[in-house]
This record gives sequence, C-alpha cells and structure tokens, in this order.
Amino acid sequence: MSNAHALTKRQISCLEKLTQRQIQRLERLPRDYEVVSIDDGPLIVRGPKGKLMRVKANGRLVALVTRFRSYLHVNG
Repeated sequence: MSNAHALTKRQISCLEKLTQRQIQRLERLPRDYEVVSIDDGPLIVRGPKGKLMRVKANGRLVALVTRFRSYLHVNG
C-alpha cells in the first residue's frame, strides 16, 4: 500500500483484523485499484473500471455486486 493515503487510527485497528492473505493481496494490487473500505465490514476495493470487489479471507477478489433476477420475473 505504498501509494495509499495516510490511515486513521480506526483504519489501522481494522487492518489488524485482516488475514495475512488479505494483506498480501493489498500489497500486490495494481496502482489503478483503490481501497474503498476497511472499516466495519469486509475489505472492499474498486477496480480500474469502477467495479467494486471484496477481498475474501483467502485473498481472492470477488465481485461485490452480482447480477440478480427481478423479483417480479422470478415470482410473477
């Protein structure tokens, strides 16, 4: 995270809760990825095209929002 902004005390305490694999993933993220949230919930990053992704405990990136079917289409 060499290109990251200064972290708040709260963010630093949240970093302590990350797994080693999540930390390794953050260290390997390309410069065009941005850490969006590490507070109170899953670790979220934004990809170069604006896609939000969650960093799982094992370090894998997964899409935060997936396609869903319309409620009316499924139950209508």
